[in-house]
Amino acid sequence: MIKAIIIEDEAHARLTLKSKLEEYCPEVELLGIADNPKEGRILIQDLKPELVFLDIAMPGESGFDMLSQLDSLDFEIIFVTGFDNFAIDAINFCAIGYILKPIQTSVLIKTVHNAAQRIRQKRDNERNKELIRNLQHPGSTSNRIGIPTEEGLEFIPTSDIIHCEGQKKLTKLFLAGNRSLVSSYNIGEFVRLLEPYGFFQTHRSHLINLNRILRYNREGQVTMEDHSLVPVSKRRRGEFLQQLTRL
Repeated sequence: MIKAIIIEDEAHARLTLKSKLEEYCPEVELLGIADNPKEGRILIQDLKPELVFLDIAMPGESGFDMLSQLDSLDFEIIFVTGFDNFAIDAINFCAIGYILKPIQTSVLIKTVHNAAQRIRQKRDNERNKELIRNLQHPGSTSNRIGIPTEEGLEFIPTSDIIHCEGQKKLTKLFLAGNRSLVSSYNIGEFVRLLEPYGFFQTHRSHLINLNRILRYNREGQVTMEDHSLVPVSKRRRGEFLQQLTRL
């Protein structure tokens, strides 16, 4: 799925584009819609879309004005405009394409398809960069792993992972900064991925970062930095205590 937002001041154009995306572009997940550039900037900063459908001529501030005020343009842009002469400006802004109003379904499908190819290539390049980095620094806690989630592939530094909890066929990751995410990987896959980075499986359903422990009590529980309590099974306590002495 490609995470996308719409920034468009015309109500009819917003509704038409939303409806056509839902009907003809199922690979696009629409995260939000803004009717002015100010709200659009907030959506971009908060939702971090991969694709932005952007109206050019809006009252008070154009789409180009909005883009020029952003710190980075790490997303694909499809300009939506009623003026053909804006096409040259769109190309100069390195947009993947532009759609003229009224929106033609065939043009929308083709333009979204081209954007999707660029986004997938960008994802693949990111994976390759992480692979090379991890191979150059095996076992480093600064390495990042790609974690599949409902939103896509999220790259997380291994040092940011406090502990993992298996939940049926899924795994919930508890991260630094009071963040969490749910991955489609099962707990066994995370044991395989993370044990080389100082993680220990304390229980069938629990994997912890040994460098993120606050305390271990005699009742067989570990208190982690996020103050959660993680059980240590009886059969694993001896090995667990040996691991602690090596820290």
